[in-house]
Amino acid sequence: MKPQMVGKFWAALLLATSIAAGSAHGAGGNPLAFGKPDFEFTGTVYDNVTKQPIEGAYVVAIYREQVVSMAAMNSWCVKTRGMYTGKDGKFRFPVENLKGNSPLYAGAIKPGYYNGPKVFPPEDVWKKQGKEAYSNRDIFLNPQDPKRPDFAYGTGEESCSHARSKEDAIAGLEFLKIQLAEVTRYKAGAQGINAIAHMIEGIDRLPSSPITPAEAHK
Repeated sequence: MKPQMVGKFWAALLLATSIAAGSAHGAGGNPLAFGKPDFEFTGTVYDNVTKQPIEGAYVVAIYREQVVSMAAMNSWCVKTRGMYTGKDGKFRFPVENLKGNSPLYAGAIKPGYYNGPKVFPPEDVWKKQGKEAYSNRDIFLNPQDPKRPDFAYGTGEESCSHARSKEDAIAGLEFLKIQLAEVTRYKAGAQGINAIAHMIEGIDRLPSSPITPAEAHK
């Protein structure tokens, strides 16, 4: 699958940060959308110039949770999972359910690189929520020009602001530490550096395990 620019469907999905769980059914999707998946979210991290796999890239998958209110249906990150790529550049993460957001997407980072294009499945494939929707979700990274660095990294959700514990956010924390080292190395503005440092501090303040409703009212 070739790298694709984000089309209208995916642009709307990512910008709105919401997914209707029933849309897979309404659009002729997989009737087992709420069953346990027997496949994984997979892909390869590539150098966008050489098209060769990148070893040692850190990949973070974003797991969201749907929140329904009287006003709207929304979703936000509640957990991240991460791994370093081997020589083949491949990554894989468990798909927790077929509601379309566990995970929704993944981002990668490696010193000396910044964001390139990602592979997104076509709208009809995504709505079916089958194996094809989660397979070969390749990520391409662009080599940095030290004289004109680009500070685009990851998905922007690595801080996972709705994580309930440090354990749930630990993969994003690793990503942010690499990102902080990179923006410091390439002398990004103080505002950007401080923003990343603030996100790291926020994750560090999370409890080691989720707080139960009973504990929250003590």
